[in-house]
Amino acid sequence: MKNMIKILLAAVLIVACGCQEEESVTKNSDQIVIVTPDAGVHSFGVTTPGAWSVSMDEASQEWCHFEGPTSGNGVGAFTVRYDENAFDGVRRGLRRQAVFTVITGDGFTSITIYFRQNGITPKVEFTEKSYNFDYNTTEFLLPVNTNLSVFEAEDMHYKVKGEWVTSHYMTVNGAEIHLSTDVNNGEEARVAEVEVSYTDAWGDTFRSTTTVVQKSKPVAPEQFETLKPEEEDDEF
Repeated sequence: MKNMIKILLAAVLIVACGCQEEESVTKNSDQIVIVTPDAGVHSFGVTTPGAWSVSMDEASQEWCHFEGPTSGNGVGAFTVRYDENAFDGVRRGLRRQAVFTVITGDGFTSITIYFRQNGITPKVEFTEKSYNFDYNTTEFLLPVNTNLSVFEAEDMHYKVKGEWVTSHYMTVNGAEIHLSTDVNNGEEARVAEVEVSYTDAWGDTFRSTTTVVQKSKPVAPEQFETLKPEEEDDEF
């Protein structure tokens, strides 16, 4: 379906004709357009007293393509054809975003359009809310459930709160976080908090947090104090 959005740069007015709604916005404000994961065509009408032009960033060109003129004078339009949001022909791709900038000839008025295409929602979740390890366990493996590809997982981030953790790293595919430490010879358990997160193209951050507990060293039987029986008082 071919949709039309009109951009009146003189008054900076966006009219969404497809849903019969009209929205006034402030000058130079950003605009968001959301489309389905299917391939399609979207048209934008432009009205301005003078010259105008539209451009898109390099990353957007991987799945969005201008059809027809990208500049004009006064009333005009530009059209964008966008690809299906698919991944390897099997799984839908993650939600993605293209950026178009419409600017007047004098360069004083512009509108940035964030063209968002729906897709699957990222998932990054620890398999457990907490993990408990013995005092002499020095290598911890924390599995992460994720639907990100190896390439997408490169943008995953994690952080560890716990000074007793000596080293840590995340696997290339983001499926595991490894922690290392020393044997806990202390009398108290040690606790660390680990968070994993991913921010998608729409700017939404998805995160999961888990707690890691390394138990304290058990007290040996000989360390318990031997209690002497109380002496009986012979006096009544």
